[in-house]
Order: sequence, then C-alpha cells, then structure tokens
Amino acid sequence: MLRKLKETIEQGLHVSMQTKILGLIISLLVFIIALISTIFGIMELREEIEKAENSAEQTAKTLSYMPVIQDYATAIERDTKPKLKGIADQVREEINATGIMIEDRNGLIFHNVSTSIVSQLSKSDETYQAIMFGSAYTEMLGEGEEELLLGIAPIYVDYGSYIKVEGAISVIFQMKEIKADIITDIRNILIISLIVLAGGCFGGVMLARSIRKDTFGLEPAEIAALYKERGAILQSVKEGILAIDSNDQITMLNMSAKQMLSIDLYKKGIPLDAVFSSNNVIELLTSAHENHDVELEFNGKTIILNSQPIIDGNKKVGTVASFRDKTEIKDMVNTLSEVKRYSDDLRAQTHEFSNKLYVLLGLIELGRLDEAISFIKQEVEIQEFNTDIIFNQIEDEKIQAILLGKLAKASESRVSLTIDTNSSLSPLPEYYGLHPLLIILSNLIDNGFEAVSHVNNGEVTFFVTDIGKDIIFEVADNGGGIDQDKLPMLFKKGVSEKGKQRGYGLSNVKDEVEQLGGTIEIETSVDSGTVFTVSLPKNQK
Repeated sequence: MLRKLKETIEQGLHVSMQTKILGLIISLLVFIIALISTIFGIMELREEIEKAENSAEQTAKTLSYMPVIQDYATAIERDTKPKLKGIADQVREEINATGIMIEDRNGLIFHNVSTSIVSQLSKSDETYQAIMFGSAYTEMLGEGEEELLLGIAPIYVDYGSYIKVEGAISVIFQMKEIKADIITDIRNILIISLIVLAGGCFGGVMLARSIRKDTFGLEPAEIAALYKERGAILQSVKEGILAIDSNDQITMLNMSAKQMLSIDLYKKGIPLDAVFSSNNVIELLTSAHENHDVELEFNGKTIILNSQPIIDGNKKVGTVASFRDKTEIKDMVNTLSEVKRYSDDLRAQTHEFSNKLYVLLGLIELGRLDEAISFIKQEVEIQEFNTDIIFNQIEDEKIQAILLGKLAKASESRVSLTIDTNSSLSPLPEYYGLHPLLIILSNLIDNGFEAVSHVNNGEVTFFVTDIGKDIIFEVADNGGGIDQDKLPMLFKKGVSEKGKQRGYGLSNVKDEVEQLGGTIEIETSVDSGTVFTVSLPKNQK
C-alpha cells in the first residue's frame, strides 16, 4: 500500500516542464496579487478613514460658523429649517457624507439622516465634550453594519460681551459606505490582476514552448537522463575524447583522454594551452575544419587525432576531438601480422613434409628403395644437424619455435637457411616475450629470403650468442646488398621498393629493438650481401 502511494506521488511529481512553469507563474502571480490587494485594502481603508475624519471635522467646524446654523441653534429663527435642509443636502452631496445633526443644550433640533441612525445616536452622548468644553473632534460609534464616523464641532454664538457654546453639529459618515468604495476599488484591481494573470499564463506557455524548442522537445528529466548516459558512454569509450568551447577552454575530458594525455588534475574550463604546449596541437583543435587521422607526437607517444568542429549557423561554438594511442594499434597490428607469419611458417613446414612424404611414397611404389633410403638418410642428416644446434645449443624455446618455422619456410622457398654451429643461447629472461622476438627475427630472416630469392646458391645464415653482457642476433645473406644511398631511409616507415603496403617490417624491427633497449646495425656490400646485427641487453633497466 505504501509502495503504491509512493509511486503515485512520484508520478505526480513527474509533470511536464510547461506545467511546472505555468504552476510557478500562476502561484507567483496569485501570491503577488493577494499581497498587493491586501496591502492596498489596508492602506486605502486607513487613508479613507483619515480622509473622512478630516473632512467630517473640517466640515463640522465650517458649518458651525454659518449664521443660519447659529441662529437655528439659539432658536432665533427656527423657521429657517427648509433653508437649513438645503445646506445639509448640499454638504452631503459634496463630501459624500451620510448627513448632519444639530443639537442645542436641550437635545436634537435638526437632522437629515435615517431614524435608525438617530436612534443609535440618541443612546450615546458623543456631543457632550463639544457642548461642555467647546472641543472639535472625531468619534467612531457602533460596530459592523452600524459603525459610524462622526465629525463633531461646537456651535459658538457671539453675544458681544461674551461667546457661548449653544450647541454642537455632527457630520456623519457610515463606515459601510466607505468600505463599499474600497471594495469597488479592490474589485477593479482584481479585474486588472486577472488580465495580468492571463497574460502571464500566455507568456508562460510561450516560454515553455521556446525552451522545449531549444531542448529539442526534451523534458528536464529526459535531459538529465541523457546527460548521465552521455557521461557513462564517454567514460566507457576506449578512445580519449575531449571537448572545448568557443573560448578554447576544455569542457569535457573522459578518463581515457586523461590517461593518454597524462593529465592528473583536471578542472572544467581549463584553457588548452595549460594542457598542450605544442602550437600544432592547439591549432588542430581550434581549427574550423575537420581533421582525420592526424599523427602527433605527445609525451613520447604517437597519437592519432580526429577533430570535428561544432558549427551553429556560421559560427564555430566548440570542437570535439578523439585521441587514439597508435602504439596500441601498432602492437595489435604487429601481433596479428606476426601470428599470420607464424601460421604461414607452420603451414610451410607442414607442406614441406607432405611433399617429402609424397616423394617417398612415389619412390617406394616405383620399387626404387635404395633411392628412398638415401633420401630419408639425407633428410635425417639435415634434420639432425639443425635439431642438434637448435635443441642442444639454443636453449630458449621461443627462439627454437621461430627457427623451426623458418627452416620449413626456407625449404619450401628453395632457399638455404643455415644456423651457425657456433651459436649458443641460454633461456632468455621472462621480459623477452615471443611477440617482440618474433617481429625482430622473422622480419630479418624473411628479408634475407627475399634478398637471395633471385641468386644462385642463395643462403641465409643465422647466428646467436649470449656471451658477455648482451644477446647478439646476426642474420646474414649473400644477396646483392643494399645501395648506399638507400641506407638512410632503410628503417623509415612505409618506404619500400617492393610495392604498396610494404616498408613496415624493418621499421617495426627498429621500434621493437629500441623498446627493448637494444641497437641494430647493418653492413652491406654488393659483392658479399647484407648482415643485420641486433644487440639486446641481458638486464633491463
């Protein structure tokens, strides 16, 4: 039950942005209207009461000095009542008073108000202070619908040698009429407020539509969900991703980019030049054009950069860039190519033995047993010779596997691969893995095969030793050598005369040798061929 109630409440809170904006605007406007109306009503009531008090008192004073009223109060000319009534009606119309009352010392002598008001005033003695002490003042009488405001002034009569108070005059206002006028004013304010409220609602609808247009029709909850998904996706991507704004400040950087660019402390809004010292990198990132697969050297790494500017109209408002560590890509490509090379060597070995088996089968079927036996002995001698060197003098299993594959490939290619009898090698340390050794030796030996492929009695010689502080690999061939003018470009990536998609083997060899802390040397001659010598340290620093 509680769970359903919670779900219902949560669903009720998930309202549209337009509803939220309208609700906020209506609530705000209603609160402001109610507050203004209340303040206005209180202030208007006080002002009207103060105005009525001043008007009542001043009018009462003014009337008390009129001769016709003084004569009427002294009973000199009581037949002036019609004239007095006209004055009273005129006063009532001009100041919106309810009426006036005149009293002498004996009581009420004139009024133009209803009998209920007369009855109410007869029960009080509000004019006593004016008649007895000659004071002018205002008084509030009654409650609710019967509440009255009185402006009272004494009627002074000048008898020559003295002045005497002969009575009092009261100007009467009914409070309900004052309040009715205030209610009318508040009603007018409320009408105007409702018009403002309708305008606010219309403006809220237009504002909500404008915001939805800017957010592609997405609600704030949907935008928040997309923002979280974006963050999760960016952090899970292997490639480094960086975003900058129109001020060339970094606004987003995922974890891969931090690791790739070696950025330890990242703060949103950090300028590009605080991360990149290379003007070339900054120019690429701030360019208004796309960049694809641009190779950069950064902190000793080869990085591939792709950038896409963000264009709003005709103005660039930012850039998104991705980074890939080419070292990882190169390692992956090299691994795949060397696995293929290793597979080809095994295939060649299998193919070579299959051919030899077919030769033996043919000799036996033809009854030429002596030749078959001689062929077997010859192959055994060759295998025993190579096997003796490989398994007895070269004790590292990785080098053994590489050489066995290359022997089979040499036999299939009709090229002689000779392992120097002076070779010797103890098991290599664990940090010399199969992958770098396969790249180094396979490429050098294959290059030797290609160099002697068009030479009569072509031969490739392999030598290895670990005597001393270094491990020495030497691959020699008796091919035509390498031109001296081509030596400076020999290890440059992609440079080759053997066709397209070539020129990566020796470049990869050089990279692997340098990563292992070693060196590679070359000696070449048109007459004697080429010798590659690789030196690798036994102990890595």
